[in-house]
Amino acid sequence: MTAFLFLLQVLLLRSMRSSGDTVSHFLRQRRAKNPLKPFVASHVYRMQKWSLFLLCCLCLLSVRISDLKAEEATVEKCVEYFDEILETQKTRQMLQHGANELMRRYDRGNITKIELDNTLHVWYIVENELKEKVTALYDTAYEKKCFEEKLNESR
Repeated sequence: MTAFLFLLQVLLLRSMRSSGDTVSHFLRQRRAKNPLKPFVASHVYRMQKWSLFLLCCLCLLSVRISDLKAEEATVEKCVEYFDEILETQKTRQMLQHGANELMRRYDRGNITKIELDNTLHVWYIVENELKEKVTALYDTAYEKKCFEEKLNESR
């Protein structure tokens, strides 16, 4: 889109430069018998200048819109990382609560030492996997600059 607008600007500039519809040419023709032709030529020249200005504005606007779309995609990806981090942390908290409950049951004598050890062994393996997963998510989010102030302000 930007390349197309730029091409239009170049073509418009070339037509303005190569045409004989400049101010000095207009002044020479104004003294002629038919002033309508220079009058129309001056309006065409003025329209070309305004068209060039509007094309420049459109070009700047399209660049700004593409920047906003890129930032929006980054924000959406960061929200996905944050959601997954929160889900993983919630799971870790729930499993930690279960492990604490098992230890309380062992203290009350409701379960045996072997049952406690087997369950805590499984909990330890799962906890380490979840901890590695959440650490990798944090590392990726930092790498994608999800924790920068500029990104947080845009949300």
